[in-house]
Amino acid sequence: MRSAVFYEGREIRVEDVPTPTPAPDEVLVRVGAAGICGSDLHHYRGANPWGQPLRTVDRRGHELAGVVVEVGAEVRGVRPGQRVGVEPTHLLGCGHCRPCRRGAYNICRTRETGGMERRRSAGFSEFDVAPAANLFPLPEDVSLDVGAIVDVYACAVHALNRLPARDVNAVVVIGTGAVGLTLGQVARATGARKVIVVGRREAALRAALEVGAADEVLNCNGAGDTGEAVRELTDGEGADAVFETVGGEGDTAAQAVAAAAFGGGVVVIGCFTRDVTVSYHEAAAKEVELRWSNGYSSWRGRREYQMALDLVAGGRLRASPLISHRFTLEETAEAFAVAADKRASGAIKVVVNPQPAVT
Repeated sequence: MRSAVFYEGREIRVEDVPTPTPAPDEVLVRVGAAGICGSDLHHYRGANPWGQPLRTVDRRGHELAGVVVEVGAEVRGVRPGQRVGVEPTHLLGCGHCRPCRRGAYNICRTRETGGMERRRSAGFSEFDVAPAANLFPLPEDVSLDVGAIVDVYACAVHALNRLPARDVNAVVVIGTGAVGLTLGQVARATGARKVIVVGRREAALRAALEVGAADEVLNCNGAGDTGEAVRELTDGEGADAVFETVGGEGDTAAQAVAAAAFGGGVVVIGCFTRDVTVSYHEAAAKEVELRWSNGYSSWRGRREYQMALDLVAGGRLRASPLISHRFTLEETAEAFAVAADKRASGAIKVVVNPQPAVT
């Protein structure tokens, strides 16, 4: 089969590799669509927010959807020909540590301390294998392209489970990438009174309004500007719930604290490539509650991927307009270049179609 192989730096080659064989509890999926995640771009740029050694030769792609072509001997309830979204394998936990036992396998202690190998999906390939338990049937009106980005919506669902937005005075989302816009959409769909999206690109801010991710948008360049602008839109209060979705090397964590109301909460979703700082005086004076959001798992016994899929399938979210660019598998290097330079390309979510005939 053909697969994108990632070498050092920004070198990406599409090569012939062996087609994987599913284990007894796995399925083989013919990949129809795979989204480029912000975490993929950190690797592409040579950054490493997670502290693990970067692989010099790697295969990637954890936002994926496709069609089942083969099932392992122990698999039940899944059949060839089914269209499925795939929860990525890097979220798999050991199943035995304390976080796993309470359903928070996204923060598996054993995996993070090196007690088990972290697996990775390889969606930028014609085929990939996944545990049958990680498959979610897609309704007929959910395309494979949209199915691939359900993963992003699941991240938004998890963040909003950690800091619910219903009945708060306002929600602020820092960032206009795919995570920021999906979070804004989910917040509005689940009862937020007002969602304010903060960014630095006018085209992306317009998109936030067009896709229903925001009630108001702000173009701000720093913590002071953000705090003042948010207070103007919230009767001088600031926002009860603030979500940072950018990460990288910027000052967006400080912006989030500046935007928060006294007694408000901040959730950091973005992957930072360095340690971040916030104003102690401001955070302490406001008694801001600071939380972190890392991927997704289950919430009160229900898989968050399924929660996200239900929102998408129910027509409550405008998912398709977030996909700004599509590329073939052979164009994966070009797809990454476009995704990595959003200011020039205007990209929101870039999708690679390894086998477009199945979409």
